[in-house]
Amino acid sequence: MIDKIKELTTKQDKSPELKKGEIKQILIQTTGEVLPDFEFLAYKNSCYSFQRLRQVNNLTVHEILHIIFTLKDKNFACSIASRLNPEYISSNNYNIGLLNPHQDLKVLIHNSGALNIQDAYYFHNGQVETTTRTVKEIFGDYKKYGLPFLDKQLENLKSNAIIKRGLDYIDNLQADKGKLKNEVTEELNKGGLLLSSIKHPIYVDLKENLQLVSGQTKEDRQLIPKTAHELLEIYWTR
Repeated sequence: MIDKIKELTTKQDKSPELKKGEIKQILIQTTGEVLPDFEFLAYKNSCYSFQRLRQVNNLTVHEILHIIFTLKDKNFACSIASRLNPEYISSNNYNIGLLNPHQDLKVLIHNSGALNIQDAYYFHNGQVETTTRTVKEIFGDYKKYGLPFLDKQLENLKSNAIIKRGLDYIDNLQADKGKLKNEVTEELNKGGLLLSSIKHPIYVDLKENLQLVSGQTKEDRQLIPKTAHELLEIYWTR
């Protein structure tokens, strides 16, 4: 396996070495060719982010492609996110919740979180030709595996009964946003960030409302505490 990675990262082609800033242009150009709906959003901590905005009812969904590039280690780490809460746009934390899911692209492709190093990253050799080819592979995978992930999430936001109940709840909620945020966040911090530590009456009421939605799967039930918290986050940030 290590030999395979070494081969991928050391095999020379006839093109020049990548210059500083050149990878950004390769990424932007390839995005324009393969996924023109996505625009360059930001660069932070070696991560290039591209965004597409879509609407669900009166809500804006931020669909994000995150590409972490390292010249030293000669690899790319890629992920994809659908964020209903714009506060999560630059977050690198993976999230399997109902409102702001964020998945590693390779995990999505292999449908498994237990990947060896060779399967977990995209590799390059630090030269223009091979790196460009790798970037095209990445965006091909985003198109094949990432877009269906985003479409599925958009459909969930439209039709999932738990989400609809929750959005209706916060639309009708009349609470002091700053006070609610401070009180819920304080409980969460005191409880070591465990959602079960939140005893705030609004959170508890929302969670119980979501639990009453019929036709839930076991996975739905497991996600309700997190979903209730994420709904309140949307409430106090908008």
